[in-house]
Amino acid sequence: MMKQKALTIKAKLVFIILFFLCVPLLAFGTLWYSSSTESIEKNAIGYSEQLVRQINGQLDSYFGDLQRVTYPLLLHPQIQTFMKLDPNDQYERFLISKKISDELFPAIIFGRPDIYGLSIVSKSGTVTSSYNAIAAKASYDLYKDALTGDQNYKITGLSVIDSTTVLTITRRFVDTLTYQSTGLLVVHVRMNEIIKICEKIKLGQSGFVWIMDQDGKVIYHPEKEKWGKAINTQHIQPNLQEPRGYYVETINDTKKLIITDRSPLTGWTLISEVPLKELNGDLVRWRNVTVWIGLLLVSLALFLVGGFSLYLTQSLLHLRRLMRRAEEGDLNVRAPEKRNDEIGGLNRSFNRMVGEIQRLIVEIQHSRQKEIEMELRQRESALLVMQSQINPHFLYNTLEIMNSYAIIEGVKPISRMATSLADIFRYSIGYPQQSVTLKEELRYISTYLEIQQERFKTLRVELNFQEEDLPGVLALRLMIQPLVENVFKHGYERHRVKPTYIGITGERSEDGYILRIEDEGKGMDNELKKEYNLAFNNNEVNLRSDSGVITNGSSESIGLWNVHQRIRLSFGSPYGLYITKSNETGTVVEMKLKYAAHE
Repeated sequence: MMKQKALTIKAKLVFIILFFLCVPLLAFGTLWYSSSTESIEKNAIGYSEQLVRQINGQLDSYFGDLQRVTYPLLLHPQIQTFMKLDPNDQYERFLISKKISDELFPAIIFGRPDIYGLSIVSKSGTVTSSYNAIAAKASYDLYKDALTGDQNYKITGLSVIDSTTVLTITRRFVDTLTYQSTGLLVVHVRMNEIIKICEKIKLGQSGFVWIMDQDGKVIYHPEKEKWGKAINTQHIQPNLQEPRGYYVETINDTKKLIITDRSPLTGWTLISEVPLKELNGDLVRWRNVTVWIGLLLVSLALFLVGGFSLYLTQSLLHLRRLMRRAEEGDLNVRAPEKRNDEIGGLNRSFNRMVGEIQRLIVEIQHSRQKEIEMELRQRESALLVMQSQINPHFLYNTLEIMNSYAIIEGVKPISRMATSLADIFRYSIGYPQQSVTLKEELRYISTYLEIQQERFKTLRVELNFQEEDLPGVLALRLMIQPLVENVFKHGYERHRVKPTYIGITGERSEDGYILRIEDEGKGMDNELKKEYNLAFNNNEVNLRSDSGVITNGSSESIGLWNVHQRIRLSFGSPYGLYITKSNETGTVVEMKLKYAAHE
């Protein structure tokens, strides 16, 4: 009996692709093609609805912010007093109006170019305004009946003041004792922010959005001549009955998607109009292209798989066997390197990988012991820093109280120092999350030096570096402060000299970033300076106990050696410290840091 010949891998692959890929692809492709059209249209509509709701949400946030910003005026004692003024008391009215204009209105308007003006009008006719008292009185007469029932806030519509189109918002003042209406706050805002929000998101190429208020008048439209005018809403009237909706309408042989979305805060209806083909045209084209590309690739795969299968299979199986031996621990295996094609390159890469693994294992065994020792030193240093911190949350809260008392008493130096100390403790709370940018570290040390300048009036501080370089420089939290503290302790106080100068400068170098800390105090002797630099270069400490750095596991303070070790452990060699100068005229310590752009 003749033995049946087994199918080749090529034949198996052709059979699998033909009967398990091509036939199902043809069957499901037809179904997918019909359903994808409907799905694309639904996705386009859903995406457009999401954009419209996003625009409405931004408008709600904008008006909610206006409502929040103006709310303090409603309960302010000066405003309450203003509402009760006798219109005939000209002098008192002048004083309170001036206080409101000089103190309250600027606090609201400052930094808000969108606010055209504010005006406050009492029921007795007393007026104060940030722009024009006569116009403010006219606004009150125009909008005094706009708030009905229990309404205290309303967007009343568009108006023109001095050739500027503004949107008017009214708020009712209520007496805090009688809860009766005492007057009106009228806020005029420019249309710039509303235009920016509406035009920020583009719907297709020719689509646009427009806004209609609850009275059927246009608040915003790309055609400015329609602003403030009533518009025919018959074609969208069914949609206006619900908070939001959409429908497709054919206009001039063009299908247009019209979406409506009404805001519960403003009562405005946001309406978008966009040709449907502009939303899904690209998706339909890409769908068709995808179908043809898929058919082409399948056909090409059927043609190529037979030729490549036999060519690749034997070599890959052999390499697979070698890789399995390497996984089991035999790193002496080697693949043949005679071939000059991709398989030969793969074999050579495998051989290099196995050789590199062998080399790294040996190197790791030699370096692991030293790494463990350096990690232990780092943990000891971190413990010392943590022990030196005195409950930063408690101190931060205490400083906030001191700052409040200083502000109340008008003592600005104490307020500045309390605020600076609070910033310092806030920054310190981030420990042990050490990694920061040099920009953050320099901001912290600048605050620290401001406090020292309050202490030493003779101290001159110089900071000189390129701001654009700082975010790209990798640094460690609290790495500069120990060096600056050494300046005060060992450069000035130790020699009974008043601090006069501290300079921190920085510049980029070919392989990193150089930060220099310089002072004009009494430096160390040349022998001690050599000991420091030798220890920094060899990454081994063997310094005299009076140096103020960690020595043989004991420490009086977190000094130069701890800073160098933290930098070296975090970024490796050649980063760390080096003392370039130290004599009777001062000391310069260089700190070499890693610049991220070099990676």
